[in-house]
Amino acid sequence: MKLPSRLSLVIPILVASKVTSTCRCLYGQKCWPSESKFAKLASQLSQPLLHPLPPASACYPPSAPSGNCSDVTANYTNGKWRSDQPGSMQNTNFETFISHNNTISACYLNTTLGIPCGQGSVPPIGVDARSGGDIQAAVNFAKKYNLKLAVKNTGHDYLGRSTARGGFLIWTHNMKETLYNSTFVPEGAPVTTENTFNGDFPPFSFQISSD
Repeated sequence: MKLPSRLSLVIPILVASKVTSTCRCLYGQKCWPSESKFAKLASQLSQPLLHPLPPASACYPPSAPSGNCSDVTANYTNGKWRSDQPGSMQNTNFETFISHNNTISACYLNTTLGIPCGQGSVPPIGVDARSGGDIQAAVNFAKKYNLKLAVKNTGHDYLGRSTARGGFLIWTHNMKETLYNSTFVPEGAPVTTENTFNGDFPPFSFQISSD
């Protein structure tokens, strides 16, 4: 009996598993959720919705700056300061956007260039996540309306994945609290070691499981 070739077995699987890709919904398109839908999302969150802006936007318009331009100028290259801004990236080029016709949307700190401050690649709206519930609500919302989703912590992603032009942002920067429960024992995961640290921090111990 002649056995089928590997290729003849693989092709039907590839055909059967073919997935039709669709473009994500972006800000400004008809598919973008209405204000009432965003308001419904906001009611499920622990924090108000974010409306991120490029950091230099505080210096615009030059004749009457909308924010604390002096603070922006003093800290513009400060990585710690940048990490505290939901609309800021560690590399400023990831805040900008170059379209197919080579026009640039950006917000430059140098206001003397005479270029209007644009949103660039900074998502126009997002969630200030402080809990698993916030993230769950945000992800479900993005899935329901097919939104382009970006997740940003400190903005250190040098591939630019912490931002998305016209997208929806989940900002996890404020999820930094760490709690230690000395009575917690993981089920089905045997404890292998226990370490104690005595340095600049108060003495404490933690357990490492084998998983």
